[in-house]
Amino acid sequence: MPVPIRKESETPVHRNIAKIAKLKVGSQDFGVEKDKGPGVGQPKHNTFVGEVCLSAGAYVSRRMINEIPPQSTGDWSDRGTTIPGWNVVVYPQPGDVIAYNGVPAVVTSHNTSVTVVDGVVQETNWGFRLGHENAVVRRFMPKNIQVNIVGPKRVRFSQRSGETVTSG
Repeated sequence: MPVPIRKESETPVHRNIAKIAKLKVGSQDFGVEKDKGPGVGQPKHNTFVGEVCLSAGAYVSRRMINEIPPQSTGDWSDRGTTIPGWNVVVYPQPGDVIAYNGVPAVVTSHNTSVTVVDGVVQETNWGFRLGHENAVVRRFMPKNIQVNIVGPKRVRFSQRSGETVTSG
């Protein structure tokens, strides 16, 4: 049985992740034929989730080549994999990333998420379906984490405001 959803997070970044994901519904920018993220012929679920999170101000580390978020879909789905700033939680909230069987999605409301389906961004029940009881839910919980980006720049997240500060 899918886990119940709790009230919306009070974190501005968290709310923005869900809001931005919903705004992308209908987009065809993440089809396998697009030369984006991992390239032509490759699924873009991870690229979609990474772009949404980055646009909202949530930290998702990037590869130096083509600035692709390195969290593979398998990483989002694996409870044992550490993703800096993203904690595994039990009760999904809007703005969380829910992943099942290698496909991540952004939770937007109770039993609803947004992901790429057949090349189109769609609001669906991915991660909440019957049989998805083992879906992994991650929540962006910055606690003034500091990480290197490409080059000498550093990013720090303000725990109080959820804002990103870049220096260097």
